[in-house]
Amino acid sequence: MEQRSSIYAVRTTIGQERGVTDLITTAVIGETDVWECPFCSEQFAAKEATEEHMDSCKKKRKRKGEPKLVSQNQLLGRVKAILVPETLRGYVFLETLEFRDVEIAISGVPHVRGRVGGKVSFEEIDKFLVPKPAAEGLSMGDVVEIISGPFKGERAKVARVDAAKEELILELLDSSHTIPIRVHADFAKIVEKAQREEPEVEEASEEEDLEEDEFDDDSFWAHE
Repeated sequence: MEQRSSIYAVRTTIGQERGVTDLITTAVIGETDVWECPFCSEQFAAKEATEEHMDSCKKKRKRKGEPKLVSQNQLLGRVKAILVPETLRGYVFLETLEFRDVEIAISGVPHVRGRVGGKVSFEEIDKFLVPKPAAEGLSMGDVVEIISGPFKGERAKVARVDAAKEELILELLDSSHTIPIRVHADFAKIVEKAQREEPEVEEASEEEDLEEDEFDDDSFWAHE
């Protein structure tokens, strides 16, 4: 029966997530086993290659021997995936067969600040895997700066949001004509949110606040 893998979280220095990932990747797939010929001590990356060499080794003479395993990559085939969420800074996730694999993978790696106890469920990181729609967070009346296209550098007010097509209908602020233009949401950067009246909300009791802040004991965020 194939052993099931689990996901574990590693804390890193903010801004160094990619560097940590590159070093872990090198440890996982960049290193191979080292085998040695018992007759001449020449080293090879595979047992089969060592045995082939031994058949014709000049120092063999009439001696017999077996290939010697000098060092072994303990992570090869055990780390299934490494995830670096763009929207969650300071964390790297490893999918491995055992927690011990994480210890080996991060040993000696700079900018690793520690491990987060417990396993991470797919539900906890699923929201970091799906990119947010480009138009999310933009609404009518917001002021944006156009960052690409013929109107690059112009400021405009959002007249309408077409969420299905991820497009914005904009009105240029510095134009004497209020002709609406259609721009993809990727080409607009929010500058100022429209002011809206906030509805009055009853203040929650101190007891309710504490209940909302409590973590699920099974959540990896509760182990920080």
